[in-house]
Amino acid sequence: MRITLDELKRTSGDKSLSSFNKKFKEYLDIKPYFVDNGFYYPTRRNIYHIPAMEEQCITISNKFALIKLDAATKGFFIQLLLLSQYGNIELIKKNIIKAIRIDKKTYDKYIIELVGADLVSITTPLTLHTENILLENDFSKQKKLPTKKVNKIAEIDDNGNIIIPK
Repeated sequence: MRITLDELKRTSGDKSLSSFNKKFKEYLDIKPYFVDNGFYYPTRRNIYHIPAMEEQCITISNKFALIKLDAATKGFFIQLLLLSQYGNIELIKKNIIKAIRIDKKTYDKYIIELVGADLVSITTPLTLHTENILLENDFSKQKKLPTKKVNKIAEIDDNGNIIIPK
């Protein structure tokens, strides 16, 4: 997906993105390139890449945000999803409390809220209802970044698309 910094600014509600590169340097791979647009000096632009997903991750649908639960309960449910996928433990109360390091009262509070939202069934072991919430991870669309720097002059075609020479 392509998005300009101005669109990102409008989306995030920020007034200025002047320090964007400094703030997100540790989270994004930023590669500069230059556009020859007829001026004496080529214009510098950046390509921002979000690093590839980790092997042990889950993808959650945006429908999960529409469920009316507080953030702590949603976080607990996400922890349960991760435990069920990669924890290699049976989802029983004792194992979950030990793995997440919470007390029994907190566990009971979260489980009651999740049962009320129809995300969990109290069985032995615990049953998670992940239909339309947990999506398949798609690693095929992820590209590895080249290790060398991009120092080539790019061109813009008639449709406004950026063409970076190989």
